[in-house]
Amino acid sequence: MTLRQVLTALLPAAVAALSFTTGAGTAGAAAGPDVTVDDARAIPGRPVKAVGGGWQPGTTVQVEICGGGALRGSADCDTLRAAVALVAADGTFRLTLIAGTPPAPCPCVLRAVAAQGGARAQTPLSVAGAADAPAAPAPAPTVRVDVVAATLSGGPGFAELFGAPAHRTLTVTLRNPGDRPLGRAPLLLAWGPGASADLPVGEPVTAELPARAERTYRIPVRLPAAAFGRYSVGGRYASAEFTVTTDLYPWGLLGVAFLALLLTVFTVSVAARRAAERRRERRAALAPAALAGLPAFVAADRLAGVLSAGAADGARPRLVSTRAVVRALAGEAPLVEPGGLRELADALLTAPLEKER
Repeated sequence: MTLRQVLTALLPAAVAALSFTTGAGTAGAAAGPDVTVDDARAIPGRPVKAVGGGWQPGTTVQVEICGGGALRGSADCDTLRAAVALVAADGTFRLTLIAGTPPAPCPCVLRAVAAQGGARAQTPLSVAGAADAPAAPAPAPTVRVDVVAATLSGGPGFAELFGAPAHRTLTVTLRNPGDRPLGRAPLLLAWGPGASADLPVGEPVTAELPARAERTYRIPVRLPAAAFGRYSVGGRYASAEFTVTTDLYPWGLLGVAFLALLLTVFTVSVAARRAAERRRERRAALAPAALAGLPAFVAADRLAGVLSAGAADGARPRLVSTRAVVRALAGEAPLVEPGGLRELADALLTAPLEKER
């Protein structure tokens, strides 16, 4: 047998082996995550052991028992008894959860959902005592709609600067990229302060959106009076959602408030100055009347006599009573004579007390 005949005989086998290897690799790559149970029959109140494979390492997976084939998502699942596991480096996880009766009738499944990325898998499971019902039909596929543009137009008017309601125009352009026309789907609009838009605006009248066509809607939006800060206006049309924001600041109203604050501060300062002046006037009016009647000039010997008399006071040496000096210079009699008081005090201390009989 020649070399050519040997190669001709081995080539088909090599091609078949190569095809088998490539097909196996493709199947392994296409295989997604899965979840299995040790026992396909669950009893409420008893543990159920689940094992997963093919998951993204490091992700968190939530496992729960669902009814209705889990077609409605979490609404069909017993989320109160769900269990959570962390996927290992080899893409597997193991966990145990306590079985319960799902809110929807069977057919039941054990569903696993990844918290990061949204990967999911499920396996059939029978639940003892759970009601059986035919699975609900799968929802019709949603027609895709793209939001080409969404803007809010309309600048602040004069009245809006002083707290009047703000008026804007929402312009939204929608596009149907599919091959089927979309009927008159409702355009739901809402507004709200900050990043939330949960206060309804209304439902504008819409028209049919042909395949691969665009349609633009302009809707007037009225925002509340005295609006301050950032506001959001959002909407939903079929599967498309959008949100736009605008900033509202009533600068005129803020200016008036600032002027009112300045006027208040000015008024308070003027009132404080006038009150201080009135206090000074009252203190001047309450000054001793004797000061007004003092002579312009006083004899030096008379002043010296008054000072010497005050200086002779032993109670406060080297001090002179200002009030006594003023009364003496004004020609008024002294209120108290220090010398007489001292004599009276000495007499009382030296005189014996009369005994009571």
